[in-house]
Amino acid sequence: MKKAITLCLASVLLLATTIPARADNPQMAGVWRATMHGQPCILMNVHDNEGKLSGNIIFYLLKLENGAWNATGSDPIPLVHPRIEGNYFVFEVVHAKRNEPVDQQLQSFRMELAGKDKGVFHNAMEGQDLTLDRTDN
Repeated sequence: MKKAITLCLASVLLLATTIPARADNPQMAGVWRATMHGQPCILMNVHDNEGKLSGNIIFYLLKLENGAWNATGSDPIPLVHPRIEGNYFVFEVVHAKRNEPVDQQLQSFRMELAGKDKGVFHNAMEGQDLTLDRTDN
């Protein structure tokens, strides 16, 4: 019986990973924002073009200067292979290695969908969760 339950669970997990995710999930399209210390820290734009997700993201650098937090943005970074996997929005971005900007790698991100207009990057900032709110559809 224990072997049958294990086999059943393995089959369900295999099925869940082989079924293509629906890219036309209406929960994703829009502008997603996260703030920290009263400053922007993430701005993500997600587009749905006839079921194909695309978009970009800006990661802000937060600095404490003279007792006040300041945010510095960068250019938008394109989302690579954005998709829905179960209850997660998953994507990669091209990221330059610290000391070798020519040598780039893909860095993966997973945002849990926590409601119609909420997403959570778990353990994002110093082990704390970072909540994103969709502010525009």
